[in-house]
Order: sequence, then C-alpha cells, then structure tokens
Amino acid sequence: MTWVAWRQQRLQILLSLGIIAGLAALMTFVRFDAQSITDAQLVDDRYSTYINYLRLVLLALPVLLGMFAGAPLFGREIEHGTHVFGLTQSIGRTRWWATKIVVAGLPVIVGMTLLGLLNAWSSVPLQAVMFGGRLVTPTFEIQGLTLGAYTALAFTLSATFGLLARNTLAAMVITVIAYVPVIGVIGNALRPAYATPITSTDGTMPAGAWIVESSYVDAAGNHVAFSPAGCDTALSECMKAQGVVREVAFQPDDRFWSFQVIEGGLFVTLAALVVGVSAWALHNRLRLA
Repeated sequence: MTWVAWRQQRLQILLSLGIIAGLAALMTFVRFDAQSITDAQLVDDRYSTYINYLRLVLLALPVLLGMFAGAPLFGREIEHGTHVFGLTQSIGRTRWWATKIVVAGLPVIVGMTLLGLLNAWSSVPLQAVMFGGRLVTPTFEIQGLTLGAYTALAFTLSATFGLLARNTLAAMVITVIAYVPVIGVIGNALRPAYATPITSTDGTMPAGAWIVESSYVDAAGNHVAFSPAGCDTALSECMKAQGVVREVAFQPDDRFWSFQVIEGGLFVTLAALVVGVSAWALHNRLRLA
C-alpha cells in the first residue's frame, strides 16, 4: 500500500520538495553573502527586496503546498471512483487512509519545518534591516517551527475537506476559507498573550521587542485618556504638564523560540483534531458507491 500511495502522490511530493530545496539553496547563499557585508546600509540596499518577496512566498507556501498535497489525496480518487479499488482490498479502509496521509503529508511537513529552521538561521545577518523584530507579523510566521505547523494544518484541512466535499477544487477553496482566519486570529488575539508582557514607562526596551499595547498612565499608575493631538506644545512638555507618561507593554525578542514552540504546538494540535474529523468522515461519510 505504501508503494501504491507513493506512486499516486510522487509528482506532488517531488515538486513540493523541489520548491523547498530551491528556497533552501537561496537562503543558504543569502546567509553567507549577507554576513560577509559589514555595512548595514549595503545589506539593506541589496536584500530589502529579497526580504519583501520572501515574506510573501513563505506566507503563501504552507497553504499552497498543503492544499497541493492534501486536496487531491482523497478528493480526486472519489471524483474518479478509484477509491473503490482501495477500499475493497484486504488492507482495510483505515490502513488505506492512514498510509495515504503519511506518505503524502509527512515529507512536505518535515521539509517545511526544516525550511523554517533554515530561514531562522539565514535571517540572522538581516535582522538589522528587518523592520519590527522577529516576533512581529509576518517575520514570526516565516521562520522557525511555525512553517511546518502551518503546513500540517493546511494539509489536514484540505485532505479532510476532500473526503467531505468529494471534490478537489471545492476542498482547496474551503481550505483557504478556513485557514486564513485561523492564522489571523491566532496571530493577533492569542500570540500577544503567550506570556505576560513586560511593561515600561521610561521608553526603554530591548532591541527587537514587540509592542503589544500602548497607553498613558498618571503618576499613580492609573490609565488615563490622553491625546497628543490636543497638545499645543512639544509632546514631551505637554505630557509632563499633564502628569502623564506613556506605558508600553511588550514581548522581548528572547521569547521568540518559546513562542515558536507554543504556536507550533497549537497548530499541530489543531491539525490532530482535523485528522480526527477525517477519520470520522472515513468511517461515516465515505461510501463505495
């Protein structure tokens, strides 16, 4: 069964791994080239466009590769009726389903995880010209463990929707509709609270810190309403006259890897739940006719 699954999915797998390998080669070149340049402005001039395009590519790649590997996995077989052959063999439907999931999904998920780790290494010489530090969107999403975790969710979603919708194109469309809001909600609502933010009222923050909230407080530490637009003098003088200071809550850059583990684990958990739905659909919704 493993050999059959490989023959059915090898084009998608090899193409996906080829894309990953090409990006890996580019990242490796960038790392060694950028670290040989001592002038930060020259690094910015040479690699600012690269950074912008890389962000776009790596933001889209998990869902694209996940769909490419997952949506046809069951959807195409059901469309063509070839799933009947697999389900009527002595191997049983559970083994048929599990083998296809592992053979098609594991290489792409592992490849994307390694690509994310490589990008974290490759981006070290570029940190000085990457706006906002490693914790902000979209820098956080395109390096470390999250690339593989996002791919796992996209793959399991598309494979499951292929079983449920029984159509490859429909599975792809539904996957995008489901995937994009999850990424947005977790990044904006949950990630800032992975750890208790540090607050500062004197304007000092470590390099690369991610500001998650900003407000104004009085001398007693109470939050007050203050608008710089109402100042007739310099902002610092106006704030001093009204007895307010700016309070900033931030996540320091040294929490990057712990946040990566948390978010990666969260997405892997979601992917596991989706696999559970897929197993349910296999036994309760998939019919031979």
